[in-house]
Amino acid sequence: MTVRSTPDFQFLSASGEVTVADVKVSNITMLIRREPLRVPRPLTFEEWSRLGFILLQKWEGVVVESDNDSFTAKLLDSHGKLPPHDATFSRAELPKSEHKLIEPGAPFVWTLGYRKIGNTRERASVVYFRRLPPWNESEIATAEKSAEDLRGSIGWK
Repeated sequence: MTVRSTPDFQFLSASGEVTVADVKVSNITMLIRREPLRVPRPLTFEEWSRLGFILLQKWEGVVVESDNDSFTAKLLDSHGKLPPHDATFSRAELPKSEHKLIEPGAPFVWTLGYRKIGNTRERASVVYFRRLPPWNESEIATAEKSAEDLRGSIGWK
């Protein structure tokens, strides 16, 4: 019996973890045919170096308004080299699970670049919403007190 193992599938999760699925094929002199066995395994360094994302531009965004089909946002260049921009995004570009996060004031990140898998390079535009917990009353009171102290130390009235 011989067994061959090659990385056949590479999966990139939303959290950035990569999993390779091997398809193991066996040659047995019996008449029984079995489906290939798929075995996930972590990537080796050599395999990981062939994968990746080449960042071209990163924007920090805040939703200004939205409707059932799209949302408009104010964008700031993360590198501080470009002026602020306004952009309209289709809701269809996001997974359904993120649609509930689209509301005025919601922060998100938009990255543009190349997704690299082996020798293949494809243009990629990725939008993801930040999931920040809301401020509680004590955090707001502490921030207001700090602002008042700072204003007093500067001498503003």
